[in-house]
Amino acid sequence: MTTDKSRFVVSADWVEQQLGTPHFKVVDASWYLPAHNRNGKQEYLAGHIPGAVFFDQDVIADHETGLPHSLPSPQFFAQEVGNLGIGEHDTIVVYDGPGFFSAPRVWWMLRVMGAEKVYVLDGGLDGWKAAAKPLESGSPDVEPVTFEVHFNPKRVTSFAAMRSIVDQGDEQVADARGAGRFTGDEAEPRAGMRSGHMPGARNLPATAFSENGRFKDLPTIRRMFTDAGIDLTQPVVTSCGSGVTAAVITLALESLGHFDNSLYDGSWSEWGSRQDTPVVTGPAEPIATSENGPIKAHVTQLEMTSAPKVSLPVPVNIQTAIMRTTDIPLHFYRYLYWRVGKRWHWQKRMRMSDAELSATLRDPANSVTVLYLNGAPAGFFELNRIDADVTELSYFGLMEEAIGAGVGKWFLLQALYAAWQDNPKKITVSTNTLDHPRALQLYQMMGFSPVSTHEAWVEPLTDSEYLEISRRS
Repeated sequence: MTTDKSRFVVSADWVEQQLGTPHFKVVDASWYLPAHNRNGKQEYLAGHIPGAVFFDQDVIADHETGLPHSLPSPQFFAQEVGNLGIGEHDTIVVYDGPGFFSAPRVWWMLRVMGAEKVYVLDGGLDGWKAAAKPLESGSPDVEPVTFEVHFNPKRVTSFAAMRSIVDQGDEQVADARGAGRFTGDEAEPRAGMRSGHMPGARNLPATAFSENGRFKDLPTIRRMFTDAGIDLTQPVVTSCGSGVTAAVITLALESLGHFDNSLYDGSWSEWGSRQDTPVVTGPAEPIATSENGPIKAHVTQLEMTSAPKVSLPVPVNIQTAIMRTTDIPLHFYRYLYWRVGKRWHWQKRMRMSDAELSATLRDPANSVTVLYLNGAPAGFFELNRIDADVTELSYFGLMEEAIGAGVGKWFLLQALYAAWQDNPKKITVSTNTLDHPRALQLYQMMGFSPVSTHEAWVEPLTDSEYLEISRRS
């Protein structure tokens, strides 16, 4: 498989070679809208990939929500999928008829529930048939197994969370419905629903991610997000009509290495049917364009004059280690700095020469402490003892994959404990409007108070600059 293809998408030839091997499972996830005039279960019984089981998205669902095919409870999901003979450690390939309509939804469900080796068949069953590959009819005999669920609730957005996101505008929303439904020019296929979209949402129709049943290459998909106004360095919530095709966007995001995303399970079936939710019509808001050059930021300087009174337990179910570095290699520091700060436009340390950065890091007044989660670096903080009375928290942050793991407040508290060890009279920190949107709130929660503000211009570091700097390290 070439590097410009999604690692989650597999070819029909590869699937055919794996058929019949131990712990290799194939799932027919075909589901259609009434307008498609196709019946997934009937087509499955008439002819499916040998050994495939049928995943009925209307049956393996939460039937108490009043919404179509809502994500079921982990216990019910585990029972039903186990009855299909599928375990969480199996290699699972999911397909639908055309290729990328309903299969990504089941791909997403399996991953949310803890399965790791889950893929989608490129070309779908239609492509499989066109290639004259083998089919079988009827339902195969299945021996039930135990599916041990490991549910990840952070991958699912509830209505309450979605309402907050729309109200605050602190996360991007990618809507997978067709352009006409998004703008409100076309009526919704379900009765009683208003037309239009959530304020601030961007339109990325699910059908645009594939062509003739084949998933598009990654450079093309990346351009699609950029053209739609989605910043891939920021969190994304995916949505659609009923929570099915939103997973096509999720698949595309994760194919690009973007994992700070979740799926709004109620989607427009919930949002559009309520009368208390804001709905706008017409195209998405114009994309804010920025010419090459500096970005203006509003900076807030804060200080803390007494040690924090709060205490937080060590996060559970995660192996943590905090290690203060000695003589940290420049390339490792730059790696930490870039991985933590890229999305927040950190650039000052990256633009230092080797001599400048080395002098800064080896200054006895400066210290760098690294957070490890499950053995891998996950963030760092840097302290600078300006004088006997003042210590600066110069940098603090987590890598993208550690955000949402429940360690942020706890790690900040460890940084503050370290800062107070030398008994300064105050600790200072600054944050700006390019940082995490909740950074200022978090610092104040921990006991910092704003003391001044000012405007500053930041010159973002480009990927090419980083690569050039890395080559020199």
